[in-house]
Amino acid sequence: MRTMLDRPDFQDALRYVFEQKIPFCQALALKFRMVRGRAEVTFAKEDFMLGNAKLKVLHGGVTAAVLDSVAGIAILLKMAEHDPKPDLETQLRELARLSTIDLRIDYLEPAIAEAFVATATVTRLGKRIANVQMALHDDEGTCVATGAAAFSVRTARV
Repeated sequence: MRTMLDRPDFQDALRYVFEQKIPFCQALALKFRMVRGRAEVTFAKEDFMLGNAKLKVLHGGVTAAVLDSVAGIAILLKMAEHDPKPDLETQLRELARLSTIDLRIDYLEPAIAEAFVATATVTRLGKRIANVQMALHDDEGTCVATGAAAFSVRTARV
């Protein structure tokens, strides 16, 4: 049986919203894709993203923002899997129900690569709270940061 996650129009619409309609994601030039039903966010390092210009290390705030963003998208995908809506627009509106209530980032290695990929796994999706584990890898596969987040899943507005 085909689910919302399998629909190319859902994936395309989610990519458009994430990459074009969220100004901060657009500013960071984040690129969304689904790989085996999981959210991945990729981006290339730019000079304005540096926390240490001399060493060319990615700013910790960029790392945190990217991990927060991929976590939200992962929750939306989990919601689409567990509680599919009847149409694309209603499914995408679920994103508005989410807000970060706790975010923890562990910086493991200096992020000096030129490109990165962020992934997230939803560990619990409850009626009011969702928990997520995230990771940021560099273009050589080294895990440079991990994160854990809790998101509020607000009641849908009618």
